Amino acid sequence: TRTLLCTPIRNRTGDTVGVLQLLNKRDGRFSGRDEEFLGALSVHMALALENARLHRELLEKQRLERDLQLARNIQRSLLPDAPPVVPGYDIAVLNEPCFEVGGDYYDFLALGPHTLLLVVADVEGKGVSSALVMSNLQATLRALVTHLHSLEVITLSLNEMILTDTRSEKFLSIFLGLVDTRRQGLHYINAGHIPPLLLRADGSALWLEEGGMVIGLFSAVDYQRGSLRLESGDVILCCTDGIIEACNTEQEQFGQQRLVDLVKANRHLSAQELVEFITRQVSDYSRGGTHVDDKVLMVVKVLEALDPK
Repeated sequence: TRTLLCTPIRNRTGDTVGVLQLLNKRDGRFSGRDEEFLGALSVHMALALENARLHRELLEKQRLERDLQLARNIQRSLLPDAPPVVPGYDIAVLNEPCFEVGGDYYDFLALGPHTLLLVVADVEGKGVSSALVMSNLQATLRALVTHLHSLEVITLSLNEMILTDTRSEKFLSIFLGLVDTRRQGLHYINAGHIPPLLLRADGSALWLEEGGMVIGLFSAVDYQRGSLRLESGDVILCCTDGIIEACNTEQEQFGQQRLVDLVKANRHLSAQELVEFITRQVSDYSRGGTHVDDKVLMVVKVLEALDPK
């Protein structure tokens, strides 16, 4: 090396993003004119580097968007396309993730000709990590119900398997409601989930709270089953906290009582109409608010008592 001229390449904010270096000028030493020329050239180099960086980031963003869209499609395929048709019952459900993928889960699992398992769950957090746990939950639960028939054993086994898989780094709340369509019975376990509402035909409201703590935090948890009889005109409403905790511009939550009042005043609607009406009310209430979360809303209406024979 006989002669050397070095000039920083600076972006629009003045940060150095590279260096231009010239070696061994053919005629003599580098001059101030050479330095000015190299400085002018560095401006164009900075723009080229910035454009290359932006292009690279755009390509990466497009790749991530494609992956997330694929993940969203896969997650949708894991959930039922539509509620089951059950004689004597009217069932509807809404699933609305706040991002491309979400951690809320619902399912309808037929355990026999006269038994239907209703499932609503909410994995802690949002986004991809919660969606992965949700997928694991769906696969685990479906595997368990093919071999186990006790709600207590299913919930205990689910807790142990999720705990092993997530190592307590993720937990979830879940409501499991087993409907006996022949005897009009409901057996359920609420594992730390927002208590579903049972609105009786006479207007009285019950919260389905019996169960235990959330899934995936501690081993050997004891879960207790709740049982009751369903009557014609009863309405069961299960949801995740994206419904209850939706906030208005004053950071006031939608709340459980407002939900009870809406169901009481509109119980004449079909299950699908009731789901759509409540969703609109929550959306209008939270417009301008800052709380964003996944939403699942399930409504089950008991139309008439069936002959147990």
